[in-house]
Amino acid sequence: MRAIVLALVLAWSATASADSVTVGLFAPTAPFPSTSARVELATRLGEHIGKALNKTGSGKVFARGSDFGAAVKKGDVSIALVDAAYLAVAGGNYTLLAASVRGGESAPGWQLVARGADKLPGLKGKRVLVPAIGGRETDLVLNALFGGEVARDYFAKIETAPDTVSALAALGLGKADAAVVPRGTELPSGAAAILELPALTGPVLVAYGTLSAQDKQAITAAALSFKGDATVSGFKTADADAVKSIARRFVVPAKRGPLALPAIRLLVGDLVEGRTFTIERTPVTAFAAKPR
Repeated sequence: MRAIVLALVLAWSATASADSVTVGLFAPTAPFPSTSARVELATRLGEHIGKALNKTGSGKVFARGSDFGAAVKKGDVSIALVDAAYLAVAGGNYTLLAASVRGGESAPGWQLVARGADKLPGLKGKRVLVPAIGGRETDLVLNALFGGEVARDYFAKIETAPDTVSALAALGLGKADAAVVPRGTELPSGAAAILELPALTGPVLVAYGTLSAQDKQAITAAALSFKGDATVSGFKTADADAVKSIARRFVVPAKRGPLALPAIRLLVGDLVEGRTFTIERTPVTAFAAKPR
């Protein structure tokens, strides 16, 4: 009898698992105003994707990269909205489906925000916060964003905060001297952005494990029709190189020149993120010799 009951329970669990899908959310750099806002977005996205797959969809928010990675490994999460920077570090067997959009951009620029300093030299030997992406946050700041052009001991310490909003809140309370966060976020009183940094692809929608062509098409179509909130307004087709390009930026040449003053120099990353520049041309007649 016990064997029969156990078999029935296992069969029911397998059926329930086949008829449901869990969409995970691990996006610490996305500036959700609260945990409840993250939960609401994950829940709505899970239901939206579940409906597209004719399944019961649900959402689950993860605060730490280790917990998210464990859930993926156990198969508890098959689809996820996750920071591209985390994927660049963690890797894994996933299929990139779509890129989230915030403020019309899928790759927002970053910024160095500080209190008590108005230029980068004023932060030498100071403590800096950055959202935790699950590892290699120091390389994220110094290599991926600063391009390896400041020494690894330039800042006294690069520490992690649970997410972007937490990093800015800690800065506002005086628990750190500066924070490196995406642009377009509300800054605490007394803080100001003192340096613009290159753009990074934000959270992306991925599927873990094997995915049929039919399911991939259904999930992608559902994502492109999703209407979100101010933090994740929707999705767009993802650049196939979005994550790999970030991974490459985590490693820079061993020897780099000193970082020049931000006011007179553009970081290399600024030039490769699709920016356009206008060059004013002086008419040839302006150089004509004047009559004596």
